[in-house]
Amino acid sequence: MTQDKPVVLIMAGGKGERFWPRSRVSTPKQLQKVYSKNTLLKETLNRAYTITSPDRVFIGTNATLKKAILAQERSFPENNFIIEPEGKNTAPIIALASLYFKEKFGDPVQVVLSADAWVNSDKEFAKSIQKALKEADEHLVLLGIKPNRPEVGYGYIASGKPTKHGFEVKSFFEKPDVKTAIKYIKKANFYWNPGIFLWKTSLILDEFEKHSPKILKPLKDRFPFKKMGDLGEAFKLLPSEPVDIAIMEKSARIRMVEASFSWDDVGSWLSLERVLPGDNQGNRHIGKEILFYKSGNNVTQTRKEFTALLGVQDIVVVEEEDVLFIASKEGIGDIKNMVAEIRKNKGLQKYTE
Repeated sequence: MTQDKPVVLIMAGGKGERFWPRSRVSTPKQLQKVYSKNTLLKETLNRAYTITSPDRVFIGTNATLKKAILAQERSFPENNFIIEPEGKNTAPIIALASLYFKEKFGDPVQVVLSADAWVNSDKEFAKSIQKALKEADEHLVLLGIKPNRPEVGYGYIASGKPTKHGFEVKSFFEKPDVKTAIKYIKKANFYWNPGIFLWKTSLILDEFEKHSPKILKPLKDRFPFKKMGDLGEAFKLLPSEPVDIAIMEKSARIRMVEASFSWDDVGSWLSLERVLPGDNQGNRHIGKEILFYKSGNNVTQTRKEFTALLGVQDIVVVEEEDVLFIASKEGIGDIKNMVAEIRKNKGLQKYTE
């Protein structure tokens, strides 16, 4: 029955600055083709359609990106957007969406996804979600990914006692340093937190009421919003918080289900090393013809008919129509600071918009 299917919220409002110059304010990475012939958002939509019907899939984003998304996804329902007037991390958009879903559907189970992930198997994704749904009647559920490397860019979950379909959660850990990450992956009960959540609408609203009324109350008091200006005024009152901190780390009603698929956050150019096949010198390339001569461990995206690299190691090359970006892998962690510097220069701002 359709009414028994979950409602999916895809969060797609991020700027994706670590993917500059491909990712710009008006066309961020989730609207770009990064590792396949589909955009990251399209990959996520296809994944969502394996667990519910298209009419129950919603995109959380801002008004500007809504237009860009509809230009790409012409068949996506125009009314299936949850619009945030400004980006305030994940907790406010989830609270707003929950109020909307309560009004529209009653008390559906929600599945919350991000629009910028790589998953190796949509079939295994659907199997994992179906398993997790069995824990979602009385708990806030999140998926856990078995780590395959000491990753410092992700949060971690320590699982506790087994439940019928998953585990209790002992604790959450924020992004560690390398030494700590190495310790984590040696522990059998440690998982990556990919930010894939499942919960009944009534339950998540109760937990907002209990743990983060400062987020829920300004929205609930003014809901439903007749004008975007009213929503904008409400959003000004909200703190900028991830749902992990606002709810998950405080709630006593958490369960974790181990995912059966491989996952990665497509967060930066270096993440392509993990999701794209490489040559025998460790080079990853998107684009037309390229020759890596005595060159290894490079990440390249070019537009020229032919590009040749000679004697270079560990660099990132990104060629857009109007920008050429070259970075060392060692230095690319500063890309957001560099983009901020570009924005300060009025003559260069256009290259970030």
